Amino acid sequence: MAWSVLATAPVAAADPLKVVIIVGPTGALTDSYRQTGNSIATVATAAGAQVVKVYSPRATWGRVRSAVAGASVVVYLGHGNGSPSPYSSSEWPDRNNGWGLNRTINGGDSDDWSTKMVYCGEKALLGTLTSSDGAAQWAHCGGKTNTDGIAPAADWVMIYNKACYAPGAGEGWDVKATESVAFQRVRNYSYPALKAGAGAYFATDMYQGGQQLVDLVLRHRDWTFGAITEAATGYSSTAQRRDAHPDLVGREVWTQRTTNSMGTDYWLAYAGRPSLTPSGAEGVYVSPPGPTVVSVNPVNETVDVPDSTPVTATFDQQVTGLSATTFTVTDLHGLSVPGTVGYSSATRTATFTPTMAMEPATTYTARLTTDVRGAVGKRLAATSWRFTMAGVLKPTVTAYAPSVPLSLGVGTNTGYKFTLDGKPTLAKHGTLAAASTVTTSLRRTIAGQAGTWFYVTSGTWKGYWLRESGAVSLPGGSAAAAPGDQVFSPPARIGVKKGTHTGYAFGPSGAMTGTRTSTGVYREGNAAELRALPGQTGLWFRMTSGTWKGYWLRASSVVTLVSGG
Repeated sequence: MAWSVLATAPVAAADPLKVVIIVGPTGALTDSYRQTGNSIATVATAAGAQVVKVYSPRATWGRVRSAVAGASVVVYLGHGNGSPSPYSSSEWPDRNNGWGLNRTINGGDSDDWSTKMVYCGEKALLGTLTSSDGAAQWAHCGGKTNTDGIAPAADWVMIYNKACYAPGAGEGWDVKATESVAFQRVRNYSYPALKAGAGAYFATDMYQGGQQLVDLVLRHRDWTFGAITEAATGYSSTAQRRDAHPDLVGREVWTQRTTNSMGTDYWLAYAGRPSLTPSGAEGVYVSPPGPTVVSVNPVNETVDVPDSTPVTATFDQQVTGLSATTFTVTDLHGLSVPGTVGYSSATRTATFTPTMAMEPATTYTARLTTDVRGAVGKRLAATSWRFTMAGVLKPTVTAYAPSVPLSLGVGTNTGYKFTLDGKPTLAKHGTLAAASTVTTSLRRTIAGQAGTWFYVTSGTWKGYWLRESGAVSLPGGSAAAAPGDQVFSPPARIGVKKGTHTGYAFGPSGAMTGTRTSTGVYREGNAAELRALPGQTGLWFRMTSGTWKGYWLRASSVVTLVSGG
């Protein structure tokens, strides 16, 4: 049944609350916005409020600012201008997160933002505009007249009705908002109102959503804002996403992705302190608890785990958001185990299934991230547990406890992070001006990668793997004797063994100016010369064909001369 203003009786108030309804210029749509504004005014009047309308074409900053002084509820209908948006990768607080208003009373309902309309954003509402902000904002949003922002009543309520970006949804022609984009939009749009003393922020694109919210706020002054939100048109507990407001202590941001006549998007949002009431008093709002993990397998710190043991986590409630990025298994040296994640709603159990065997005598950490959510979108607290596989280390793995010194030669290197099957997940380039010593806790081969690798535990590449070479070795280790500088005419053939390799471009002094990283099977290419480079350890091939054409590759046991020279 649709919500109706006739569902409750009028409220008589000795000291009526002030409700201000703002309708900004929206071109041909302005009449429909005025009609909605009038409908909201009828609801507010029936609830005993004093209503002040400030409608386009007379909704200028000065008139709006004067009207909202002392207001308990402010409703805005018009164009929204939020962030993130397709128009800019940066937030513009002078024009974002506020109201689209008439520049003057002579511009009609035109929404031409370059001449007739002006977006009075966060800085206008908070009275922090400066002459270095937008010229239109400085001239038409109170900046140069030093208006010091808006001054509604204590714990006032801000309601955006049919304003793009305010509830999380963007404009109809744009791609639908992701969860993170919707959250950022509501976080940003709610900030100036809450910072200006609002008790609650609402944004709705639901049918009669503004009317119903105004009615609830006026008639139920002892309800908490959390309860009012749950009673709002279109509210869905199963679609809820609730997070702490990053900018305001004690406030929350509630978003939800649901379907209405306009499609599926983020149409309803709330921000504020859920236990506060419209009267300004604290109420009692009991939010459903977030999910917790009640059991895991293997149990934390279990040793001698058979390789057939499933890795599972069981929750106290139904959860969403499980994936191979939110449920991971990684060894102590950063090698992440490739696998798939499944979930049984019958037992509320998530299962991580490796797609390659975990290694014997190796300790792994299973992790669940905060992107796993439970009731009303509450986040799981980050959870982890450790276990050690049965067996003995592979002969290709040497562990050092404590870590031992690792010598790094002068020059450029690249450290990598890998999955257990050797797929690179991250690379870190760096250049040492002088030889140095760091530490390593493991030396091993890695599936899919040629050569031997050290896990670095200190210095520039802490937490990364470096391939053993003439520039990366244990103290006392030595590279095989290498020939001196050579020019190849015709070019020599160079073999590059399987795995991940980075070629470099260098300036005249040996400074790195570019990189090219590639992963693959054994490959060959031509090189025009092999020589030492300024500020670099070892000898380098200048590649003239193949994957690393135009780059230098360091000669090593995995990058070698095949023919020629």
